[in-house]
Amino acid sequence: MVKQFKAVAQANDFLTTDSVVPIYADDTSDSLFGRVLGSVYDILLANRPHIVDHPAMQAAQVLVRAARERIRGGGGSMFGVGASVSQSMVTTAPRDMLLDGPRVLRDLMTLVGESDAHGVLVHLNNLEHLSESDAERAGVILRDLRDPMLMHNGLHVVLVGTVEAIRATVLTHAQVRTTFSVLTLEPLDLAEVQALLRERYAWMRLDKTAPFVTPVNDQAVATLYELFEGDLRGVLKALEDGVTPNIGLVPTQTSLPKSETHVFGPLAFDDLRPTLQRAYLAELNTLVEPSRVAQLTGWGQQDASAIHTQKSLGILWGISQSAVSQAVTALTRAGYVRVIPRALGSPTQYVLTGRSRLIFT
Repeated sequence: MVKQFKAVAQANDFLTTDSVVPIYADDTSDSLFGRVLGSVYDILLANRPHIVDHPAMQAAQVLVRAARERIRGGGGSMFGVGASVSQSMVTTAPRDMLLDGPRVLRDLMTLVGESDAHGVLVHLNNLEHLSESDAERAGVILRDLRDPMLMHNGLHVVLVGTVEAIRATVLTHAQVRTTFSVLTLEPLDLAEVQALLRERYAWMRLDKTAPFVTPVNDQAVATLYELFEGDLRGVLKALEDGVTPNIGLVPTQTSLPKSETHVFGPLAFDDLRPTLQRAYLAELNTLVEPSRVAQLTGWGQQDASAIHTQKSLGILWGISQSAVSQAVTALTRAGYVRVIPRALGSPTQYVLTGRSRLIFT
């Protein structure tokens, strides 16, 4: 979806590329600024290669080269132009990045302003892979970079992540909150998910003329959609985890001629459930702290659909509120508990994620 947004922006004279700027758990203000500066440089070079000799581009090139080191076999380095950072790219921020960097970025954006482009669009990504504490730390970095990086005329930054990640990074600090406009996308409804899957199945068919069987029936998708509360990523992951081990193993009745043997039809939810329960329970038992497994099991076995506060969980588990806070934080980071966005003045509420509900359904 972000790629489509960037394509529309590019069609309307904004400069951008398919590359993204990841945010890492060990980032500093210097390192993130260096990657954003490098992204702006790459975008300008990819879209306007004739300006490579402009003084602003030459100054940026010096800093970008100092902030990047491409590791190859013998330890040699090469500067990558116009490409996203690959797995072999190591970023090292020079000590003067935040001294000279803002001026260099300003000069680049002045160059853009004097051109026929409306601005530059940079995509920050990877928030969903950060822990809660790392996302909060990323928010502090964005706060510190508000004036030197985010406030340049013509520089547009798209930050993508889950509701929880955006809350931690964008909504915590007023300096960041007033810089970004937050758009919450509603989940696809069930009919839209079904339509999406049908389009996907049709696209993946190897022989368009041969009959085909969908991997799962509509009711299985509907049940997973309900369990995951419309979370498309969770539904698709559960479909993959449930269908792949069962391919060709679960025969069902179809409307094809009876003369055909070993005919397989779409899997039902009851076919997927045992596979998913075994897989997710095995993952749960790998948690380092056995007490977390016992706490989640107690919640799921009592009522997997229940909405809890820290107070009610303290009663359920028989522990103090501080211990509850530690437990729900650990279970949320592990993907078994979800925080419900709370109204002002109301206590924080928690529910089991779709993966947890599958274990105890």
